[in-house]
Amino acid sequence: MSQKIHTILLVDDDPDDQMLFSEALSEANAAVIYTSANDGVEALEQLNPGGKPLPDLIFMDVNMPRMDGISCLKEIRKIEQLRGIPVVMYSTSSYYQKECYEYGALDYIEKPTDYSKLCNTLKNILSSHLPASM
Repeated sequence: MSQKIHTILLVDDDPDDQMLFSEALSEANAAVIYTSANDGVEALEQLNPGGKPLPDLIFMDVNMPRMDGISCLKEIRKIEQLRGIPVVMYSTSSYYQKECYEYGALDYIEKPTDYSKLCNTLKNILSSHLPASM
């Protein structure tokens, strides 16, 4: 039995956060393909139904230029082909947590400041929100 390769999309405007997330993700689960978008507009372009395969899970920062994470989450939930993709909102503050859940976020995490905490957080989210090996 082989393990399914899952695809993760990170939507975050901070290149340092993208790099840290990518490294922690590979440590948390090597059987994951990682892609990124710099804001909600770019994410929606990548998620264009009918294009390349859709991600199994999206991590999305709340505060970004052009289109913030909550606005992007609302748009994702309006598009039938995208509605089923789990979205984990990812922010430095818990301020928007309630609003994100109201718009259909699967989970909401505060960006851990410690690398090992980030790895553990990603391991927990991946194990609880992605199907096990097939």
